[in-house]
Amino acid sequence: MRGTGPASGKLSANEAPLGPAPAVRSALLSLQSMHRYPEHGAVTEDLARHAGLRADNIMLTNGSDELCYLLATLFLGPGRVAVIGSPGYQIDATVSLLSGAELRRVPLVDGAHDLPAMARAAHGASVIWLPSPHNPTGAVCDSDELERFLSDVPRDCAVVLDEAYRSFTDPGLRPDVVRLLREHPHLVVQRTLSKDWALAGLRAGYALASEGVIRALRRACSPFNVNSAALAAIQAALPEEGWRTMSVAQIRQERERLERELERLGFEYFPSQASFVTARIEHSRLAPELAVAGLAVRPGEDLGLPGWSRISIGWAPQMAQLRAALRRTAAHPTLIARRGEQLCPRVHRFA
Repeated sequence: MRGTGPASGKLSANEAPLGPAPAVRSALLSLQSMHRYPEHGAVTEDLARHAGLRADNIMLTNGSDELCYLLATLFLGPGRVAVIGSPGYQIDATVSLLSGAELRRVPLVDGAHDLPAMARAAHGASVIWLPSPHNPTGAVCDSDELERFLSDVPRDCAVVLDEAYRSFTDPGLRPDVVRLLREHPHLVVQRTLSKDWALAGLRAGYALASEGVIRALRRACSPFNVNSAALAAIQAALPEEGWRTMSVAQIRQERERLERELERLGFEYFPSQASFVTARIEHSRLAPELAVAGLAVRPGEDLGLPGWSRISIGWAPQMAQLRAALRRTAAHPTLIARRGEQLCPRVHRFA
């Protein structure tokens, strides 16, 4: 689908509908250092302060995907084991399998990670991949359960807590990662600047971890992995808390409005703490109704959830058109899950 702005109709990639703050756009337009190799030091220091940690506990990455590959390089390989929810976030499974590691898949429970089962599966494993909120369901780990889980996982197994959607989560559900990192040295926190910071096209993310893990990641990382444009954008975006707060608030409001409409129409869905909602609607039947409005969402088949569709939250006019498409789709009773039927029974086929 053509276009990249708010009216592009792309509700399939969990992008920020409003884009970055005006100050970020200005910084990119005035960038003068493209002929120089990028220097990460100042941005790393500033981002570390923003995260409440020291520069020795943070490393910038080329999006969060690069960190997944680096962690797989460091901790996985033939004869090693990675634990993942099922269905899981695809990049986590991909890097694990490419490294030659074995995957232990732990079925989700109503779209959420089964933390006790994952802790049991961690014995003999080297990495646990733990996106929270989870993609593709949007379910978040309870903070108290997460703390018990970290205590139960053996210290020789790295727990990778992917917080790509942290900002969209209810404040009371966000874990205190600064304290958790201090108390659990096997924890690695993964964050991206693609979502609430709206820098998806510049590929910027970062890892938070113990000094030892950060040193190892820096040794494994390619030089100049984050480019000058991304560094300039991060520096300009850091003080723009107001813009991020506004953008996140709008997404949360539209997310709640979408969930209310899904409930009213009788569609099953996973209550979401992310910037998307995944609903039990056959994509092949929903897509023609969306096409009328020039919209596109993600087929659940791509995400391990056949029979479902993942809907990214866009700006208000797009979401109004999407809700109208849902109302048209609801006229086909075969698309509405029977009330009382187990939510997402297919999940357990991936174990």
